[in-house]
Amino acid sequence: MTLGDTSFPVRTGDTVLIPPGSAHCIGAGFDWHESCAAQWRMQRTSVRTPSSHGRYDATRRISRMTDLGPRLAAGGTAELFAWEGARVVKLYWEGATMDAAEREAARTRAAREAGAPAAQVFDVVKVGGRPGVVFEKLDGALMLDAVCAHPERMEEFAAELARLQASLHQLPCEALPPQREHMTRRVQLGPLPARVKPGVVQILRDLPDQRMVCHGDLHPGNVILTADGPRLIDWFDATAGCPAADLARTCLLLNYARLATGANPRRAAFDALRAQFVDLFLQRYREILPEPAQTLAEWMPPVAAARIAEPISGQERSALLRMIETLLTAA
Repeated sequence: MTLGDTSFPVRTGDTVLIPPGSAHCIGAGFDWHESCAAQWRMQRTSVRTPSSHGRYDATRRISRMTDLGPRLAAGGTAELFAWEGARVVKLYWEGATMDAAEREAARTRAAREAGAPAAQVFDVVKVGGRPGVVFEKLDGALMLDAVCAHPERMEEFAAELARLQASLHQLPCEALPPQREHMTRRVQLGPLPARVKPGVVQILRDLPDQRMVCHGDLHPGNVILTADGPRLIDWFDATAGCPAADLARTCLLLNYARLATGANPRRAAFDALRAQFVDLFLQRYREILPEPAQTLAEWMPPVAAARIAEPISGQERSALLRMIETLLTAA
């Protein structure tokens, strides 16, 4: 490879740091443009470019689907595959943009640097035209599967989830985006009826603001029980904000969200456990952090309104709308 006036060897898998605007070529006579994409696919070389602030943006590696290991899991937004070096790659479904992968990578890094038990991020990649993020591999069962397989240990798992969320809510963080802006955007752009939207927006404006780590999607399906303790995945919606809002979000998900059974049909058993699990979870959370739980009801209308903006089932959307209208009437 040639970078400026300097030539040096590049091996498969090497990472090349290229300053913006620098002249460079790979191989014999291959200047970097779209026509040489096949060359990059063959070499599986990655490139990182410094941002205007002097930091390096996430790595973008172009590979082939045949480079992937076995598929480990699949969800509504992505698939998880084995990756080289005892790592995994979360590969978004077709139609997703690189911005989505970069967002999740950046927020996962920010949460981890703040002290959260998030997976290490290694790369942002593109495989077969699909964006993805390479993470460290976390070995262990999902808490959701553990609860459904061992309902007699439900109190133990609910307490573990409460401790995990409470620990996040004691971590200050300035690197994550503001929670209020995130929620306001969803409320304003979502399909909330005009008769309730102004009231919800006003409540959101009046509620206090903080800058604590908030996962934004914390539930048993996003907790891996490793030998070294529970670890959290799926930081796509993480923000810095008010713990009570994040707690309200978790309560809504536990109460209303439809769980995809995927490869494990046992997960459908969680429906019968929801009410008791939420009660046990909240009881333990209140013992650890009483203050956020005191304002839980105040945060429910805007948190539910933001949830309605997501691609959820009609049944959940109707239930959340009824709850919003009831709370606004009682206010």
